[in-house]
Amino acid sequence: MDKNYDVKILGEETIYHGKRVTLKKLYIEVNGKETFKEIVDFGEAVAILPILNEHQIPDQTEIIVIKQYRPAVGKWIIEIPAGVVERGEKLEETAIRELIEETGYRPSKLEKLASIHPTPGYSNEIIHIFVAKGLQPGEPQPEPYEAIRIEKITIRQALRLLLENQPADAKTLTAMLLYLHFKTRT
Repeated sequence: MDKNYDVKILGEETIYHGKRVTLKKLYIEVNGKETFKEIVDFGEAVAILPILNEHQIPDQTEIIVIKQYRPAVGKWIIEIPAGVVERGEKLEETAIRELIEETGYRPSKLEKLASIHPTPGYSNEIIHIFVAKGLQPGEPQPEPYEAIRIEKITIRQALRLLLENQPADAKTLTAMLLYLHFKTRT
């Protein structure tokens, strides 16, 4: 671990530019040896842990999760609402928009839990995780291509389901575990 590494970025080349992602070839030099890395340029996203009913015992807190069909993994995934930050949009605006689109609920309060790099080995994506409280119900407004089911469940039940249906969604596990961590510290 004590070894000093000399890393230089030599250049980059765009291989593919799509609607949501750009694939780049990043040319680097590590200790005098040139190589390249394929990088998925994704940008920023938000994930929202919607709290319906906070409980004195944190893992009994009632939340909203969604079950969404994810073609990339070929199955239904249990996750929290999430979405891409659009150009010029503030993180909080994205969080509110995505929560309304996917669940119909509008929060009166948002708290930022953390920002994470979910896959730093090949992507620059940053996910900003929020907790949403003071939820007012409404009608979901999903995108036409989204297949989403909404469930009200306790954090304990959600964690059990996530761990029984592995591999689990990383942002959802992270959000729930951070929420429990901060709640048990206070």
